[in-house]
Amino acid sequence: MPTNDADAIAEVAALCVAARAKLPASGFHRLRVLLDMLLIDLDRETPPPGESGGESRPGVRASSEAPSDRA
Repeated sequence: MPTNDADAIAEVAALCVAARAKLPASGFHRLRVLLDMLLIDLDRETPPPGESGGESRPGVRASSEAPSDRA
């Protein structure tokens, strides 16, 4: 269990990334968009590096960097 906000945010972001990665390539567009929105909001809440132990999270991308979901 995380002991501070930065750890909790990183843990939730990792769960979102893992959930998004397990979605099939087709379908589930709304869920994929929701997960992207959560990741963007979590990224805004993360303190800059050097403050409160904030650090970048590997594998977290903004929705503009996400691969296209439409064929």
